[in-house]
Amino acid sequence: MTSIISRLCLFGAVAAFASCARQVDHSTETGKSLFPHAGVSPSKILFTGIKPETLKLKGFDDIRVRLYAVKVSPAYTARGYLFTNGSRSRKNAGNRILFGHWLGGIQHVDSSEWEFFAEAASYAREGHVCVISSGNYPWMTSSTATADDIPLATGQVNDYRIALDILFSESDRRPETAMVIAHDYGAMFAIMTAAADSRVGAAVLMAPVSRFYSWNMILRAIPAGKVMDDYQAAMLPYDPVSVIGTVTVPLLFQYGKSDQFVSVSDAETLMAAATLSEKDVRWYPAGHNLNRYEAASVDRKAWVDEMFTRWDKSGM
Repeated sequence: MTSIISRLCLFGAVAAFASCARQVDHSTETGKSLFPHAGVSPSKILFTGIKPETLKLKGFDDIRVRLYAVKVSPAYTARGYLFTNGSRSRKNAGNRILFGHWLGGIQHVDSSEWEFFAEAASYAREGHVCVISSGNYPWMTSSTATADDIPLATGQVNDYRIALDILFSESDRRPETAMVIAHDYGAMFAIMTAAADSRVGAAVLMAPVSRFYSWNMILRAIPAGKVMDDYQAAMLPYDPVSVIGTVTVPLLFQYGKSDQFVSVSDAETLMAAATLSEKDVRWYPAGHNLNRYEAASVDRKAWVDEMFTRWDKSGM
């Protein structure tokens, strides 16, 4: 039976080949144990084209923007935005970038997916393929402050891995890696995704916290004592600080010295746990909304470009 399937993959029809290709598992050991993901067939992705100006992007007529939707279950559909260069073919597409946005800010300025629209469009203009995952937890579905948050958190990592599936279905280019640029909750899930999926080649992490309860207790009141203790214990295996030690790719950490939500000690705890990664740490005279601080944007772009140059030279 195995021999027949192998022959189909090598010599059979396109449908047979696509079926076999979907069986490739990009999970790390952490991914297999904590964040299972079956992969998404391109045929299950629904795309809807939109004009850049709909996203208040002016001067980007050369950029193609599409909404994507992937039905994960009868009750949930993963959604997001795909940015590509309208003049580049799939074969000539550049590197792949996944953006993970923060929770906060002002609508149409830096809240939700809007945070990275302009940045994604700019990278797409350079020829890169970019995805912004809209996200579900905690953007649309709030924390329960119980162990019921576990499937919500693992489901959000699955959302990011679906976004990676879409990136790789849109470009044939080597290297077989993707950059992740993420902020706040997005950066926490970026860490988890880097721990779970071997396709992540580097990540920019803007102001992540080390553990879920640190953020979730801001969004809802979590009683001290047994309720808090049980919640912390339930989420601990999935917390960024618990999985970042398995991440081996280069990381750029960006933090504001005046961050009203993230303490220096918590940031240092998280960064210290990244024992296997090449780390670059930048502190800025800024608050939590680093996306509005120009120096952070300039540094982020330079670091990402350097990583892409490395990838191009090494053929990763």
